[in-house]
Amino acid sequence: METDRNASNAAKPAFNQALFAPVMNHKALDFFNTFAATLAPHPELDRFLSFARSYVGSGKALRALGVSIGNFIAGGEDVGHSETAMNLGAALELYQSSALVHDDFIDNAPTRRGIPSVHVQAAREIGADAAGPVTILVGDLLLSLNHLATEHSLKDLDAKTAHRISSYMAQITAEVAWGQYLDVLTEKHPLSDPEALRRYVYDVIALKSGHYSVMRPLVLGALLQDPSPHFVEMLEKIGRAWGVAFQMRDDEIGVFGDESVTGKPTGSDIREGKRTILITMALSRTTGADRELLEDALGNQNLSEEKLVRVVELIESSGARLEHEKAIANLAEEGRKYMRELKLDEEREAALTQFGKVLLNREF
Repeated sequence: METDRNASNAAKPAFNQALFAPVMNHKALDFFNTFAATLAPHPELDRFLSFARSYVGSGKALRALGVSIGNFIAGGEDVGHSETAMNLGAALELYQSSALVHDDFIDNAPTRRGIPSVHVQAAREIGADAAGPVTILVGDLLLSLNHLATEHSLKDLDAKTAHRISSYMAQITAEVAWGQYLDVLTEKHPLSDPEALRRYVYDVIALKSGHYSVMRPLVLGALLQDPSPHFVEMLEKIGRAWGVAFQMRDDEIGVFGDESVTGKPTGSDIREGKRTILITMALSRTTGADRELLEDALGNQNLSEEKLVRVVELIESSGARLEHEKAIANLAEEGRKYMRELKLDEEREAALTQFGKVLLNREF
């Protein structure tokens, strides 16, 4: 991940995501295994840990990348060169694992990254009545590891900075819980007024996903350097715009993505009944039998493959996907506008720009 100082930013990226993610995944898994070795032996311990371990060390590590970039653009070391930022990123990835365990149970998602979700594993190995309790406990274990890893990452910092970072990390985890609660309520919202539903969904994904996926990691990393209030404010505006766009891209992938690439069944968001901005756009653009087909499909776990294909085609043909793409592009530009107000040097602006492209130009 060394940056060639003699090459232009256009010719040489500020970081290599393909190299960064495995490093971060290894860090998170190594911390998990180190902790696991401290637990007293028990016949059931290996199975409990295997449930949790299945969610650690295999993600895209985009939130950890956000931490390292936030630290870099605020005046810290190059991306991938700050051990503190990397360790803090690993702590955030452990929390990501915790959130996914709980999220998959809430959504009744059968797989994650191509493997059975924890609640599915628990149901198969222990019994259906144990699936919920086991999932809650596995997620709680990973949340606890986030606390431990955060403290570990701050061990060499002064007390004021350490307190600032640990408080902000706690704010992140609490905010996601609040956002997840609102997301649960979203599924109860009626489909009769797509415009009102879209406004509600936008606010929820800004809080639950936009903040957590992009804005909070960037600020978390920047706080290692004690940035000015103005710097933090601009970073929040950038991260909020790109974070909402990131979630919108994720929702689009959930409908149109290739299962062999995403590791998640294509169309699963439709069967789960997820209210997304893309879906609200499709609802606004359909009437009659098409609108009825779309509404009947949402949340129908028994939806046939034939009808699912028809729904996906309908979302495309209605123009909703194109409208959705334009909205993502507008949010991307909004973030770039605020980025210019930061007046970063060429190298740091290139890193932040590249991060935006990594977030939005993806297929999984």
